[in-house]
Amino acid sequence: MIIIKEPSNAISDQNLLSQLGFPDFSFSGDTTLEECMYPDDKSINTGRFNNCLIISDDYQLTTSLEQSNTPESLSEYEKVLTGLYPNSEILTVACHSAVNYHLYSLVKDGQKIRFKKVIHGEPLIEFGNRIDEEEKVYAYSKVIDGQRMFRSTYNDDEVYDNTEDQMMEDFTFGVAKRLLGVMISTEEDEELMFEIPFKKYVSSKLAGKKKQVKYKPVEAMQTKGSWLSRLFKKS
Repeated sequence: MIIIKEPSNAISDQNLLSQLGFPDFSFSGDTTLEECMYPDDKSINTGRFNNCLIISDDYQLTTSLEQSNTPESLSEYEKVLTGLYPNSEILTVACHSAVNYHLYSLVKDGQKIRFKKVIHGEPLIEFGNRIDEEEKVYAYSKVIDGQRMFRSTYNDDEVYDNTEDQMMEDFTFGVAKRLLGVMISTEEDEELMFEIPFKKYVSSKLAGKKKQVKYKPVEAMQTKGSWLSRLFKKS
Protein backbone atom coordinates (compact mmCIF):
# COMPACT_ATOMS: atom_id res chain seq x y z
CA MET A 1 0.00 0.00 0.00
CA ILE A 2 1.27 3.45 -0.95
CA ILE A 3 0.08 6.59 0.83
CA ILE A 4 0.66 10.08 -0.57
CA LYS A 5 0.15 12.98 1.82
CA GLU A 6 -1.72 16.03 0.58
CA PRO A 7 -1.17 15.41 -3.13
CA SER A 8 -0.98 18.90 -4.61
CA ASN A 9 -1.59 18.03 -8.25
CA ALA A 10 -5.02 16.95 -9.48
CA ILE A 11 -4.11 13.94 -11.61
CA SER A 12 -6.73 11.55 -12.90
CA ASP A 13 -6.49 7.91 -11.87
CA GLN A 14 -6.06 6.93 -15.51
CA ASN A 15 -3.13 9.29 -15.95
CA LEU A 16 -1.61 8.11 -12.68
CA LEU A 17 -1.88 4.47 -13.70
CA SER A 18 -0.29 5.20 -17.05
CA GLN A 19 2.61 7.02 -15.40
CA LEU A 20 3.13 4.05 -13.06
CA GLY A 21 3.34 1.62 -15.96
CA PHE A 22 -0.25 0.35 -16.16
CA PRO A 23 -1.58 2.07 -19.32
CA ASP A 24 -3.99 -0.75 -20.17
CA PHE A 25 -5.71 -0.77 -16.77
CA SER A 26 -9.33 0.38 -16.78
CA PHE A 27 -12.03 0.90 -14.18
CA SER A 28 -13.54 -2.37 -12.99
CA GLY A 29 -15.82 -1.35 -10.13
CA ASP A 30 -16.17 0.21 -6.71
CA THR A 31 -14.68 -1.47 -3.66
CA THR A 32 -13.47 -0.79 -0.11
CA LEU A 33 -10.04 -0.92 1.48
CA GLU A 34 -11.11 -3.96 3.46
CA GLU A 35 -11.71 -5.76 0.17
CA CYS A 36 -8.74 -4.44 -1.80
CA MET A 37 -5.94 -4.39 0.76
CA TYR A 38 -5.00 -7.97 -0.16
CA PRO A 39 -7.07 -8.54 -3.31
CA ASP A 40 -4.90 -11.25 -4.93
CA ASP A 41 -6.27 -10.26 -8.36
CA LYS A 42 -3.44 -8.15 -9.83
CA SER A 43 -5.53 -4.99 -9.51
CA ILE A 44 -4.62 -1.40 -8.65
CA ASN A 45 -7.05 0.30 -6.26
CA THR A 46 -7.24 3.97 -5.34
CA GLY A 47 -9.02 5.87 -2.61
CA ARG A 48 -8.76 9.09 -0.64
CA PHE A 49 -8.80 9.55 3.12
CA ASN A 50 -7.48 12.15 5.57
CA ASN A 51 -6.29 14.29 2.66
CA CYS A 52 -4.17 11.41 1.38
CA LEU A 53 -4.19 9.43 -1.83
CA ILE A 54 -4.05 5.69 -1.10
CA ILE A 55 -2.91 3.15 -3.69
CA SER A 56 -3.45 -0.53 -2.91
CA ASP A 57 -1.30 -2.25 -5.51
CA ASP A 58 -1.50 -6.00 -4.71
CA TYR A 59 2.33 -6.00 -4.34
CA GLN A 60 2.79 -5.10 -8.02
CA LEU A 61 4.78 -1.98 -7.17
CA THR A 62 5.96 -2.57 -3.62
CA THR A 63 7.73 -5.83 -4.51
CA SER A 64 10.45 -3.76 -6.18
CA LEU A 65 11.37 -2.36 -2.76
CA GLU A 66 11.55 -5.84 -1.27
CA GLN A 67 13.94 -6.97 -4.00
CA SER A 68 16.14 -3.88 -3.96
CA ASN A 69 19.74 -4.12 -2.78
CA THR A 70 20.01 -0.35 -2.30
CA PRO A 71 17.54 0.69 0.41
CA GLU A 72 18.76 4.28 0.29
CA SER A 73 17.69 4.65 -3.34
CA LEU A 74 14.25 5.48 -4.67
CA SER A 75 12.43 2.73 -6.53
CA GLU A 76 11.17 3.51 -10.01
CA TYR A 77 7.60 4.06 -8.81
CA GLU A 78 8.82 6.30 -5.98
CA LYS A 79 10.64 8.40 -8.57
CA VAL A 80 7.45 8.67 -10.64
CA LEU A 81 5.33 9.64 -7.64
CA THR A 82 7.93 12.16 -6.48
CA GLY A 83 7.80 13.75 -9.92
CA LEU A 84 4.01 13.92 -9.83
CA TYR A 85 3.74 15.04 -6.20
CA PRO A 86 7.05 16.83 -5.44
CA ASN A 87 5.90 18.39 -2.16
CA SER A 88 4.28 15.31 -0.65
CA GLU A 89 5.45 12.64 1.73
CA ILE A 90 5.22 9.26 0.01
CA LEU A 91 4.95 6.30 2.35
CA THR A 92 4.94 2.65 1.33
CA VAL A 93 3.93 -0.04 3.81
CA ALA A 94 3.65 -3.78 3.28
CA CYS A 95 3.34 -6.89 5.41
CA HIS A 96 2.61 -10.58 4.98
CA SER A 97 1.77 -12.89 7.85
CA ALA A 98 2.75 -16.09 6.02
CA VAL A 99 6.44 -15.26 6.36
CA ASN A 100 6.34 -12.65 9.16
CA TYR A 101 7.41 -9.96 6.71
CA HIS A 102 7.03 -6.21 6.94
CA LEU A 103 8.48 -3.28 5.06
CA TYR A 104 8.10 0.46 4.94
CA SER A 105 9.73 3.23 2.95
CA LEU A 106 9.34 6.97 3.49
CA VAL A 107 10.25 9.50 0.79
CA LYS A 108 10.14 13.27 1.16
CA ASP A 109 11.38 16.03 -1.17
CA GLY A 110 12.79 13.41 -3.51
CA GLN A 111 14.95 11.81 -0.81
CA LYS A 112 14.67 8.50 0.99
CA ILE A 113 14.17 9.36 4.65
CA ARG A 114 13.63 5.91 6.09
CA PHE A 115 13.57 2.31 4.90
CA LYS A 116 13.16 -0.89 6.87
CA LYS A 117 12.59 -4.50 5.83
CA VAL A 118 12.18 -7.44 8.19
CA ILE A 119 11.67 -11.05 7.13
CA HIS A 120 11.73 -13.98 9.55
CA GLY A 121 15.08 -15.72 9.47
CA GLU A 122 16.83 -12.96 7.49
CA PRO A 123 18.96 -10.00 8.63
CA LEU A 124 17.25 -6.68 9.24
CA ILE A 125 17.78 -4.22 6.38
CA GLU A 126 17.29 -0.53 7.12
CA PHE A 127 18.34 2.94 6.11
CA GLY A 128 17.91 6.30 7.85
CA ASN A 129 16.94 7.23 11.36
CA ARG A 130 13.90 5.79 13.08
CA ILE A 131 10.77 7.90 12.80
CA ASP A 132 8.51 8.70 15.76
CA GLU A 133 5.91 6.09 14.82
CA GLU A 134 8.56 3.35 15.01
CA GLU A 135 9.94 4.54 18.31
CA LYS A 136 6.52 3.96 19.90
CA VAL A 137 6.86 0.25 19.08
CA TYR A 138 10.56 0.01 19.93
CA ALA A 139 9.67 1.36 23.37
CA TYR A 140 8.22 -2.10 24.08
CA SER A 141 11.54 -3.83 23.40
CA LYS A 142 14.86 -4.58 24.97
CA VAL A 143 17.94 -6.54 23.95
CA ILE A 144 18.14 -9.96 25.61
CA ASP A 145 21.20 -12.16 25.02
CA GLY A 146 22.12 -10.09 21.99
CA GLN A 147 18.67 -10.19 20.36
CA ARG A 148 16.03 -7.49 20.43
CA MET A 149 12.83 -8.87 21.94
CA PHE A 150 9.44 -7.23 22.32
CA ARG A 151 6.63 -7.46 24.81
CA SER A 152 3.00 -7.09 23.84
CA THR A 153 1.80 -3.58 23.03
CA TYR A 154 -1.65 -4.54 24.32
CA ASN A 155 -0.96 -6.29 27.63
CA ASP A 156 0.58 -4.76 30.72
CA ASP A 157 3.17 -7.43 31.34
CA GLU A 158 6.94 -7.74 31.21
CA VAL A 159 7.11 -10.87 29.08
CA TYR A 160 9.49 -10.24 26.18
CA ASP A 161 8.66 -13.19 23.95
CA ASN A 162 8.21 -11.61 20.48
CA THR A 163 10.91 -11.13 17.89
CA GLU A 164 10.88 -8.05 15.65
CA ASP A 165 9.35 -9.89 12.69
CA GLN A 166 6.40 -10.91 14.87
CA MET A 167 5.58 -7.23 15.48
CA MET A 168 4.75 -6.66 11.80
CA GLU A 169 1.25 -5.22 12.29
CA ASP A 170 2.38 -2.91 15.10
CA PHE A 171 5.14 -1.51 12.90
CA THR A 172 3.34 -1.51 9.54
CA PHE A 173 0.02 -0.08 10.68
CA GLY A 174 1.66 2.16 13.27
CA VAL A 175 3.84 3.77 10.60
CA ALA A 176 0.84 4.04 8.24
CA LYS A 177 -0.99 6.02 10.93
CA ARG A 178 1.59 8.76 10.37
CA LEU A 179 -0.40 9.80 7.29
CA LEU A 180 -3.73 8.04 7.65
CA GLY A 181 -4.40 9.39 11.13
CA VAL A 182 -5.93 6.08 12.23
CA MET A 183 -4.50 2.70 13.14
CA ILE A 184 -5.56 -0.10 10.81
CA SER A 185 -6.75 -3.28 12.54
CA THR A 186 -8.12 -1.38 15.54
CA GLU A 187 -11.46 0.21 16.39
CA GLU A 188 -10.18 3.43 14.75
CA ASP A 189 -10.27 2.06 11.22
CA GLU A 190 -13.98 1.43 10.57
CA GLU A 191 -14.58 4.44 8.33
CA LEU A 192 -11.36 3.91 6.37
CA MET A 193 -11.79 0.17 5.90
CA PHE A 194 -15.53 -0.12 5.28
CA GLU A 195 -17.02 3.25 4.33
CA ILE A 196 -14.51 5.14 2.18
CA PRO A 197 -15.04 4.29 -1.51
CA PHE A 198 -12.14 2.87 -3.49
CA LYS A 199 -11.94 2.33 -7.23
CA LYS A 200 -10.61 -0.91 -8.67
CA TYR A 201 -8.65 -0.97 -11.94
CA VAL A 202 -7.58 -4.13 -13.75
CA SER A 203 -5.72 -4.93 -16.93
CA SER A 204 -7.98 -5.14 -19.96
CA LYS A 205 -6.13 -8.33 -20.94
CA LEU A 206 -6.77 -9.90 -17.54
CA ALA A 207 -10.41 -8.84 -17.61
CA GLY A 208 -10.79 -10.46 -21.03
CA LYS A 209 -9.30 -13.72 -19.80
CA LYS A 210 -11.66 -13.77 -16.83
CA LYS A 211 -14.64 -13.34 -19.13
CA GLN A 212 -13.49 -16.28 -21.25
CA VAL A 213 -12.91 -18.52 -18.24
CA LYS A 214 -16.20 -17.56 -16.64
CA TYR A 215 -18.29 -19.51 -19.14
CA LYS A 216 -16.10 -22.61 -19.39
CA PRO A 217 -17.42 -25.80 -17.80
CA VAL A 218 -15.49 -27.17 -14.84
CA GLU A 219 -14.02 -30.06 -16.82
CA ALA A 220 -12.54 -27.64 -19.38
CA MET A 221 -10.90 -25.63 -16.61
CA GLN A 222 -9.06 -28.63 -15.16
CA THR A 223 -5.52 -29.13 -16.35
CA LYS A 224 -3.92 -32.53 -16.66
CA GLY A 225 -2.52 -33.62 -13.33
CA SER A 226 -4.03 -30.70 -11.40
CA TRP A 227 -5.13 -31.20 -7.79
CA LEU A 228 -8.74 -30.74 -8.90
CA SER A 229 -8.59 -33.47 -11.53
CA ARG A 230 -6.84 -35.82 -9.12
CA LEU A 231 -9.46 -35.12 -6.48
CA PHE A 232 -12.27 -36.21 -8.77
CA LYS A 233 -10.34 -38.98 -10.48
CA LYS A 234 -12.44 -42.07 -11.02
CA SER A 235 -11.31 -45.14 -9.07
